[in-house]
Amino acid sequence: MWRLVAKNLLRNRRRTFLTWASVGISLFLLSTLAMVYSALGRPYEGAEASPRLMVRRSTGIVFALPASYEARINSVPGVIACTAMNFFGGYYVDASNYFANFAIGHETVFAVYPEAKLPPEQLEAFKRERIAAVAGRKLAERFRWKLGDHITLLGSFYGVTPELVLRGIYDARNEADEEMFFFHWDYLNELLGRPELVNNYWIRVDRPESAARVSRDIDAMFRNSPAETKTETESQFLLGFISMLGNVRGIILLIGSAVSFAILLIVANTMAMSVRERIPEAAVMRSLGFRPAQITGLFVNEALILTLTGWLVGCGGAKLLFDALTINQARQMIWADLRMQPETMAFILLLALVIALLASGWPAYRAARANIAEALRFVG
Repeated sequence: MWRLVAKNLLRNRRRTFLTWASVGISLFLLSTLAMVYSALGRPYEGAEASPRLMVRRSTGIVFALPASYEARINSVPGVIACTAMNFFGGYYVDASNYFANFAIGHETVFAVYPEAKLPPEQLEAFKRERIAAVAGRKLAERFRWKLGDHITLLGSFYGVTPELVLRGIYDARNEADEEMFFFHWDYLNELLGRPELVNNYWIRVDRPESAARVSRDIDAMFRNSPAETKTETESQFLLGFISMLGNVRGIILLIGSAVSFAILLIVANTMAMSVRERIPEAAVMRSLGFRPAQITGLFVNEALILTLTGWLVGCGGAKLLFDALTINQARQMIWADLRMQPETMAFILLLALVIALLASGWPAYRAARANIAEALRFVG
C-alpha cells in the first residue's frame, strides 16, 4: 500500500512539489502566528508562582507614584523587600541597540530578585557608586561589555542621558532574565531635578500564598489618597502592559484562521484534482479485489504525507529559525519568550492532520464507493 502511495505522489512531481511547498510555507506562517499568540498570553514563564508583586498607579501604568510610598509598603506584613522601579527606555549608541533598562532601588533590587546572581564584590561596588550599573550576562555578551566600561543611555522619553559605569554582570536561570540592565533610581531622580516619583514598586513577599492578602492590604492603605495603587502579580502586570498595544492576540487569531482556511483549500484542491483524475483507476482496483476502505486509505494517506512533510518543513523550520535568532527588541518590549514551544508544535501538527483528513476524506470516500461501471467510463 505504501509503495502505491509513493508512486502516486511522484506521478505528477511538479504538482506534488508545489502543493508541498505551499503547505510548508503556510504552516511556517501559521507556526509563527501561533508562537506569538502563545507568548503574548503568557509573557513571563513562572510569574504566577513567583512570590513577587508589582505596585502601580491605579489610573494606569504611565502615571507615577510618590517615592514616600516605599516605606509604607515595607511596613505591610508579608513584604520581605521593596524596590523602586522606573522603566527608562534608553538605547546604547544606536537606536537599533535597544534593551530593557530600569532605574531601580540599588540597595534592595537583588533582595526582590534573588534569581539574579551577582558576585558579592560586584554587588558592593554597585551599591557604593552613584553612577554604577549592572547588566545580565547575555546582554553584556551581546555588546561585549566588560566590568568598568562606560555606558551612556540615549533616547529615553525622560529627556536625560545617564553616564554609567558597569560594575556588575549577573547570571540568571534563563536567558530572557539575562537581558536586563539596572542602574540607581537615586541617580535618575537627581538628573530629573528630584521630583521624587516612581513608576512602579517591585516587591517580594514571604510566600506565594500571601500575595492576595498583601495586594489587598497595600491597595487599602492608599485608598482615597491622591495616588491610589493597584497591586498585581508580575504576570498580570505584564499582560496589562501588552494590552496597551491593542487587541494583538485577536488580530493574530483572525489571520491564523485565514491561513488555516487557505491551507485547507490548497490541500482540498490538490486532492480533489488527484482523485478526479484517478476515478477509473479506483474502479479497476475494486474490480481486482481492493476494498473501498483500502482505496479511501490510499488517497487519505497521500494527503497526510503531503501535510506532514509540509509540517516538518514549515513548523520545524520556524523552530530552528526563531530558536537561532535573538529577537531582542520584540522580546524585551513585551518580556515574552518568543521561541517555538513543544505544545505549539503539537497544536500545529494536530491542525495539519485535521486539515489533511477534511480535505481528502470526502473525495476519497466518493471515489472508492462509486459504481464500478460508471467509474470506468468516467473521464476526469
